[in-house]
Amino acid sequence: MDDFREWLSDNLRYFMLGGAILIIVVVLFFSIRACSGSNKGNSGDGQKTTSENQGNVPSSPTSEGESDEKKEDANPMETADADITALIKSYYQALGEKDIATLKTLEDDFTPSDESKVTNLKDYIEGYEVGDVYTKKGMTDDSYVVYACFSYICQGIETKAPALTQFYVYKNSDGNWVIDNGALQDSEISAYMEDQLSDSDVSALVTKVKNELDQAQQSDPSLAEFLNGLGEEASVSTATEAADGTMLTTTDECNVRAEASTDAEILGVISADEQVEKKGTDGEWVQIDYDGETGYIRGDLLQ
Repeated sequence: MDDFREWLSDNLRYFMLGGAILIIVVVLFFSIRACSGSNKGNSGDGQKTTSENQGNVPSSPTSEGESDEKKEDANPMETADADITALIKSYYQALGEKDIATLKTLEDDFTPSDESKVTNLKDYIEGYEVGDVYTKKGMTDDSYVVYACFSYICQGIETKAPALTQFYVYKNSDGNWVIDNGALQDSEISAYMEDQLSDSDVSALVTKVKNELDQAQQSDPSLAEFLNGLGEEASVSTATEAADGTMLTTTDECNVRAEASTDAEILGVISADEQVEKKGTDGEWVQIDYDGETGYIRGDLLQ
């Protein structure tokens, strides 16, 4: 459960669609799975009017002859086309199957830390089921903000847990749609995505998914207990918060670095399930002794 809790904590930035989603477990599904096309694409497809899009989006607002267009009328939510839908479905299929090779082709900058977190889900999440997928124009051509309705299939729980994720996708130099793994590092892109959350069509979708989740928990107490249990686990200390001198266990094979940076020299590699003694911390890194030298391991690879 510690592995899963740490994965959830690290992925708060991946599952944010507004405060309504917090019902899942305070912070379970509230953050951004922000994937951006910063400097990698050009501006989006031609705009469609709100009237052209009516019926595609749950609770999509109508104009009713108003003289002042609402903000979302300039960038309405639309049903995703076949290519974008296929990308999202392929992503969740690979995520459920823990297919790291495929995930690396579907999103850029997929790191060893990401791989470890995906692998650690095997005891808690059986898979994912994708529902409706919607898009809004991105900041550049061939880029979109994507809203994916999906459900978690939790281990040992019959009822699925509805959820909603926001992505940013772009078309790469090979002409393929990919998910960008670093939008939150781009303040302009992340601010753009966050701004979309206030649009009424997005708010309506968030409310719809929240209601579905409420109904799922009411119909199956075991699902509610599972999610509430994860919320209780959130108070458990992470590896970086553990006291110095604590023996920690590696959750996967990991590099030992000379400094607290992924660009630092690799002193060696430690196998999964090995114990190390924490000597200190440096940001998200845990300091250890390694063959008489000071080494650093990312805290999310330790429990």
